[in-house]
Amino acid sequence: MKITIVDDDMDLIAAMTAILEAAGHDISSEATATTAISHIVRRRPDCVLTDLMMAQMNGLALCEELRAKPELGDLKIIVVSGQASEYWQDQAQKAGADGYIVKPIDVATFASEVEQIVGG
Repeated sequence: MKITIVDDDMDLIAAMTAILEAAGHDISSEATATTAISHIVRRRPDCVLTDLMMAQMNGLALCEELRAKPELGDLKIIVVSGQASEYWQDQAQKAGADGYIVKPIDVATFASEVEQIVGG
């Protein structure tokens, strides 16, 4: 599966990339949501993993921008955030996210969580 990670934490990008590549996925990443949009439109990944709290454009705004593009209709979006409250999970769903994974990620289950959301 082609996955694009959008997060301003380079260490977390490296960790998620290592886990997902080990599970056989093709990973790309962007450090800002604003640069990620054109990358995602060009690359057409199966799934985008986005942080919620980022400078310039947050993950909710990114979800809304991506959902507004008809050519990305099949795209799955998963918010990966340290914000564990139901409020943020509801906001992510309203913005168009297909799933929500709370940080810190669990190395043992992260890839299967992503696969389950994308496959489900």
